[in-house]
Amino acid sequence: MDILMGHRPRRVGRLSLAIGLCTAVCASAGWAATPAGNELAVPQTFGVRMPSRTQKSEKAVRLLPSERAGIPLVAVPEVRLQAVDRDALLKEDALNERMHTTKITRFGVARGVTVAVGDGDWYDVGGGGAAAGKLWVADVVSTEAIGIRLHFKDVRLPAGSELAVYSPADKTGAGGTLKNGFPAFDPERYSERFQGSEAQALRPDFWTGTLFGERVRIEYLAPAGASAELPFAVDNLQHLYVDPVDKVARSLVRNKAAGNCHNDVSCFPEWADVAASVSVIAIIEGGGTGFCTGQLLNTQAGDFTPYYLTAHHCLSSAQDAANTEFFWLYQTHNCNGNPPSLQSVPRSEGATLNSTGANSDYTLLTVDGALPDDLFWSGWTSARIADGTDAACIHHPSADFKRISFGFKDESSACPDTTNFVRISWTDGPTEPGSSGSGVFREDTQQLFGQLLGGPSACGSETFDCYGAFAATYPKVKTLLNAGSDDSSEQNDSCTKAKGVPKGTLRSRIVKVLDTDWYKISVPAHKTVTIHLSFLNSNGDIDLDFFGSTCGGDPLFTSRSEDDGETLRLTNTGSKAALAIWQVYLASDTRNTYDMTVSIQ
Repeated sequence: MDILMGHRPRRVGRLSLAIGLCTAVCASAGWAATPAGNELAVPQTFGVRMPSRTQKSEKAVRLLPSERAGIPLVAVPEVRLQAVDRDALLKEDALNERMHTTKITRFGVARGVTVAVGDGDWYDVGGGGAAAGKLWVADVVSTEAIGIRLHFKDVRLPAGSELAVYSPADKTGAGGTLKNGFPAFDPERYSERFQGSEAQALRPDFWTGTLFGERVRIEYLAPAGASAELPFAVDNLQHLYVDPVDKVARSLVRNKAAGNCHNDVSCFPEWADVAASVSVIAIIEGGGTGFCTGQLLNTQAGDFTPYYLTAHHCLSSAQDAANTEFFWLYQTHNCNGNPPSLQSVPRSEGATLNSTGANSDYTLLTVDGALPDDLFWSGWTSARIADGTDAACIHHPSADFKRISFGFKDESSACPDTTNFVRISWTDGPTEPGSSGSGVFREDTQQLFGQLLGGPSACGSETFDCYGAFAATYPKVKTLLNAGSDDSSEQNDSCTKAKGVPKGTLRSRIVKVLDTDWYKISVPAHKTVTIHLSFLNSNGDIDLDFFGSTCGGDPLFTSRSEDDGETLRLTNTGSKAALAIWQVYLASDTRNTYDMTVSIQ
């Protein structure tokens, strides 16, 4: 079997630089460089950077329930699990890496745990009396864990309640933030927040994101009159035993997480945009937590739908998708600079499975959790790629910070088949476990044409890897990538195009960063219209502005909370019916869904 077709130096001549410049400059004028070969008439896109938001709401930091109530938490009761045998786990991982060619890396293991109401303490909130609530607090400790994810089940939070989960070791002062921490991510004030709301009622079973440290604190704020029982159960946790940049944790395997032959992606500024589309993902399956890589993909409509491509062997079920955690911008700030810690980078939680298949080893997701600013949506081509085409892959080897490898499209007989897979022979840098799902891109146009299945390459043996061919995947996902996503109320993206709505509920409306939603209804004299939005704030902060009967000017009234809903009640005090016009928009993120109920009384 021919496993290597020879090394070829990457071309960095004047011609290739000129093509790259034309691609960037000409595209802004409505032109794009046409690549050589057979791509002229095939469906394709070029990448695009997330735009600055046209409308943002500055909001105060949201305090934890104990902070709002002024309750100092000392000597919190704990449920403690003993340490795992980390050395044994690392030896097992090293053996698995030598025996498998798929490139997933494990960094956490599942552990059973039970948390009951008697494991915590209750505190009175609001000074006592009939209107007062109660606060329940307990800690879960998995000894020597680098991080923890908790599994909640049978969640039925009553209206007016709140559940907060956070790592007290990460907190340097009072205050918490919304789950996902956007738009300003502060890892030392990161907390998971869940409310007793219509939107949260749809999530009876979920994993939290990664909370770093061996201790996790749970606060449950019960409203007045609520039962003294817990409206949830905790039955499992993921114990993270590997920090990708912790040299001590990886000392039994190698001196650092990734091998020393890799190229820091920050040393190649011409790839900075594409790099901003790539993230490492944490997946819970098979009793543990694993790392893979993936990237955001642009649609032909360019509407910033957060479609995300990774490998089928990384995840392939709706449950796996819902439990996925995305770590963004995990890379050095300058060439060969110090890498950030994984806990310091922005993250998103949860995804929807759109399409998956083993034939070309692909999975296409929609990221549900809120996205940070400054990301990029990569372009792609559905064409078959000619042998000899120069290529690059941006990935997270061994779940370490972002690297880039260079090679070329080779003949693919060494891969599972030549129709659904392509072979990349490396000339400068390989891949490793953790790189699975990462895209391979043409060097000339920076368009994706496959995602990593696996192969024998490694530091010291920069041979080849096999990638699922995007040309084989495209027929399965072309409808999604053609137009992106929206709802039947469109086009209602300006005041003059406000959608007339009846009384009742519109469900699963979609609002996007460049496409706000406008609505209108006629309100009789002396009647009150109530507009209520229900959504998951953790998937993007939606706000509501009311403009009265005419377009233009500043809003007359606003609802800009950080809860899972927004509500406005407005009375027509005039003697005639009046038109009510309002706008629904994102204060953060690129896309979210909501239900809207309109009533008149």
